[in-house]
Formats: sequence, structure tokens, C-alpha cells
Amino acid sequence: MSAVRSKHGRSLEPDNGNGFRRVIVTVLFPWMAARFLFKPRVGPSREDRMLDRLAFWRSTIGLGVVLVATSRYQNVWVNTFRKMGDTGWLAFLLLPLPILAIFIVTRSGRRASLLPGVLLLMRRALLTLAVIYLPIGLLIVAADERNTDPLADSDIQLRYDIDLNVQGEAGFWLLVAIALAIVLVLWFCCFWYCTLYWAARTGFWMGHMHPLLAPIGAVSLMLLISGQEIITHDTNGVPDGLWLTLNLCGAATVLVLAAFEYRHLRSVGYRFRNGPEPITMDSGGRTAGVEGAIGAAGSETAPPIAGTPIQPDE
Repeated sequence: MSAVRSKHGRSLEPDNGNGFRRVIVTVLFPWMAARFLFKPRVGPSREDRMLDRLAFWRSTIGLGVVLVATSRYQNVWVNTFRKMGDTGWLAFLLLPLPILAIFIVTRSGRRASLLPGVLLLMRRALLTLAVIYLPIGLLIVAADERNTDPLADSDIQLRYDIDLNVQGEAGFWLLVAIALAIVLVLWFCCFWYCTLYWAARTGFWMGHMHPLLAPIGAVSLMLLISGQEIITHDTNGVPDGLWLTLNLCGAATVLVLAAFEYRHLRSVGYRFRNGPEPITMDSGGRTAGVEGAIGAAGSETAPPIAGTPIQPDE
């Protein structure tokens, strides 16, 4: 989905503690935390919300169908994770191309309006890379340090520490610490997968640069990933007929949803050459750019703008 939001912020009214409860729920559940950090905001219109729900259910139902249909032939969780990783990594590697293209296409007077979206994209991209690769780096460093220590001394020290701390109250707190560490590891693993999901679904947040890049980026990545699988015939043990059907159905749903999203964004006034803000629409359906010229002498002034323009997420 495109990264758009309403121009006006929410009113600051007392919520009787609801805000605090929402913060607690967001922190406790990894899906909510990843959604808060990485999901692009949805526009205020009914069509924006509907397209966002359709994108979510397309991903959820599609994943369910793949899990059920291919569970007999492959390790579906490993292959699904690999495909999400390939999509997110490919989107990250290709980011310089849409950034360069959108700066070239946009009119010179509107290019400065692209910078906030690009900066937001880079912040989320760096946070995503830190979430995904920092734990891997820490594990590698810990493994190297473990290999450099004498194994015998380590085992002796470990047995000594356990014998010293398992007695009385110290043993209870040791068990609590171990249980808490297990819970935190499980929470982070779920958060890690959710972060990868948002990176793959949003094409590393291409829509932050320009809303029209969201559907175009989704289709481009889908065609690259699916085309590579079809060319290399990477079935992972799934029968050819089932594998081809799942790939074609997935590609078709992405194309249909992206076409509707692109058409909706065009209808509310988004154009590539005018930057990430929509142009105004007059009552006759004609478009007028943000720098549109005034009519000939004697003509009436342009009608007032109807509605509130949508701006990129911040």
C-alpha cells in the first residue's frame, strides 16, 4: 500500500488510559510492534482502507493456501521465509534505481518534496537491516569468543556457577532469568519474521518516495521473483501443475490489486512529475498542476480545492 496520511493530525483528547493500554499491547505482541514501526499509514478515504484490507487478506489467504497445498512436498515455513527474504533483499538492492528515476522524472521545482519520503525510507531501511542482521552478527561474535576459550575451563566454570546459584532463593531467580530469556528470544524471533514480512510486502517502502511507486514496485518485484522461479524451474519438490498454478494465481492477484491501487491513486490526483503530493482537481474533471497557469484574460479564477490533499507519511 502507498504511504499516505491525512494532512490534519488527530485531536489530543483524554483517552482514560486507553493510550497507555495500547502501548502495553503493542510492546507485548511482536506483530503489533512490527506493524507500528514498519507499516505505512493508510489514507483517510474508504478506498484507501479497503485496499489496505485487501492487501492484508491477499497475503494472509495466499500464505494459507501455499501452506496447505505444499505441506506434503516441502518445508513450507523455510521456503516461505526464503522467498520473503529474497523479495526484501532484492527490493533493497534495487532501491537506488527508483530513487534515481523518481528524481529524474519529477519536475525540478518539486524535487525537494521528495526528500522527506526518501529520508523516512532510509530510516526504516536501516532499522530493518539492524533488526535482521544485528542478532546474526552477535551470534557470530559470541561463537568466535566461545571457540577461543579453553573448553575444559569453561565447563568447570559453568558447573561452578550452577552449583553456586541453584541453592535457595538464588536458584529461583536463576530459573526466572532463564524463563525470561526464553520468552524474549521467542518474542524477537516473531518480531524478526514480522519485520521481514513488512520489508517484502512494501518493497522496502518504495511508496514513501512517491505513492505511485508502491503498486509499481510491488508488481516489478513480483515479476522478478516469479520470473526467476519459472526460468530456473525452482519447484522445491512440488508437482509442476500445482507449482505453476500457485505462481500464476499469486501473480494475478498482485497484478489486479496493484492495478486498482494505481487507478485509485491517479483518481485522487497523484502524478509522477508533480512530486509526492496530489494535484488539484476541478469540478469538470480536468487536472491542474500545483504550479498551473492562470487562464487567459477575462477568465474566471479556478474553483477552490475540494477536500484535503494527502501527503507522504512522516
